[in-house]
Amino acid sequence: MVGAMPVNLIPKFCNDTMDSCNGVEDEMQVFIGSRVKSGDDFGTVKYIGEVQGYKGIWYGVEWDNPARGKHDGFVDDIQYFKTTKPGAGSFVRPNKISPFRTCADAIRKYYGDREDETVAAHRRMVINEWKREMGAPFIEMVGFEKIHQKQKFDRLLEVCVHDQNVSKAGDVASLCPNVRSLDVSRNLFSNWREIIQLSAQLPDLRELDVSKNRMAIDMSEEKLSQLSINFANLEKLNISVCDYEWSDILVLTHLWPKINEIIAAYNRIKKITPPEDTLRALTILRLDGNPIDSWHEVMNLGKLKNLKILSLNDCEIGEIRFNDDMGNGKVEMFENLEVLFLNRNKINDWRSVSELDKLKNLKKLYFLRNPIQNSEDYDTTSQLVIAKIGSLQELNGSTITRELRRGAEYDYLKRYGAEWKLAQSDSMRKSAFDLEHCRFQELINKYGIPEDSLLVKQPKNMTLTSQLIEIILRDESGKMFKKKFPSTMAVQKLVTLAQRLFSKPGNTGTPTLNLLDDQMQGAEICLDNVMKDLAYYSIKNGDNILVRFR
Repeated sequence: MVGAMPVNLIPKFCNDTMDSCNGVEDEMQVFIGSRVKSGDDFGTVKYIGEVQGYKGIWYGVEWDNPARGKHDGFVDDIQYFKTTKPGAGSFVRPNKISPFRTCADAIRKYYGDREDETVAAHRRMVINEWKREMGAPFIEMVGFEKIHQKQKFDRLLEVCVHDQNVSKAGDVASLCPNVRSLDVSRNLFSNWREIIQLSAQLPDLRELDVSKNRMAIDMSEEKLSQLSINFANLEKLNISVCDYEWSDILVLTHLWPKINEIIAAYNRIKKITPPEDTLRALTILRLDGNPIDSWHEVMNLGKLKNLKILSLNDCEIGEIRFNDDMGNGKVEMFENLEVLFLNRNKINDWRSVSELDKLKNLKKLYFLRNPIQNSEDYDTTSQLVIAKIGSLQELNGSTITRELRRGAEYDYLKRYGAEWKLAQSDSMRKSAFDLEHCRFQELINKYGIPEDSLLVKQPKNMTLTSQLIEIILRDESGKMFKKKFPSTMAVQKLVTLAQRLFSKPGNTGTPTLNLLDDQMQGAEICLDNVMKDLAYYSIKNGDNILVRFR
């Protein structure tokens, strides 16, 4: 228990104050605002009392999953409580609620009931040896079990009590005071007061996971700053799926003076305001799965000088713009950002990729399954990304070698060289080109412009419609669909579409696609390499593709 706060000095809250007081812990009761669990469903208590026409006490609960609810708290013309989401409320009997636990009880049960057999055998051997030495084979080793259990808990450095109905801290200090990593995710904490009381008993706590808890923030920033002493060594925090906005997280940052990694995935973060006097040590920020749709909101994080890794997977970002400056001048933000995750967003223009070249130190980029990548095969889009961002050393986990970079940049020059030449005689066209291709002049200076014979000729009509081919999809029953697709689309996407279009009872599994070749008198060509594009199989306008289910 070295360095731990004595249990009688664990901070107790009362009306936004935190006092050191003695006494027995408050009885674990359900109150308005309590988090509860019934079966596999979590909710927040909004009402406790009688319901007209029914005997006994009921809990009015707003469920996290609205599908679990039955009403809005309004029953038989009486408003008992109000839900924030339509139809998310219902009444349950107290005996349908899972019983609460303290964190200490959960640790004691989860870790106290488990013991390595090797350790147990060794312990029995030691006891028997003592008995032989003492000449008393029937002596009872009173207290040995407790000493052993105490030593076992003292050795705990990492503790996980995920989904154990924990709602309060309990006396953790006398149980396992040396814990450095604590996972209390998917439990029943209703506010941050209990988390603070928990951390206050673990002076060496470095990592904390409170994800999938919904905890109220009912203290001022000043009070939270005063309580930050209880998180003095905390470095990594997971607050994913906590139903927070960015403003909520900014308030809470006053608790974590030394935090360097925050995972806040799948919350309600859409608007972002710049941190003023917190997060100065932050190096890793993960905001995956939040409804962020504007790059301008992301730019408000640009003054975090120590930020090295930013993850924005599965957001709703449609384009990236730092400014309208032409050329490849660097921006004065994200000065130390080295790793950026942008998988599965809605980015649909190549200028957005060019804009990333304006970051001073970007070394690793993860950029997969964005709409802009549907227009070309994976290798081509990867080459374009490499050519457009000069500082990249790794793309999607693959190292960019010197040869790969040289090839990508030279192909880029050949692809757009003709367009660049045409733009030189028209100032407006030149400005538009320079915005779209920030590095192009730099690459010309590096390699020179390729000979005209090597330049890719630009087709006169480059509209999307002109690049589509019409295909007839049919199954063996005669059902058919006419659809238009780009010739660069992967066969895998056509398989997925066919599975959806021809879905019916009996059609199970993944279908096979077969091109009906008229020139070979109805012979079938199996499109068996789903990673290839349609052009690989020479599919043309009017071709028929037969869809078969195994």
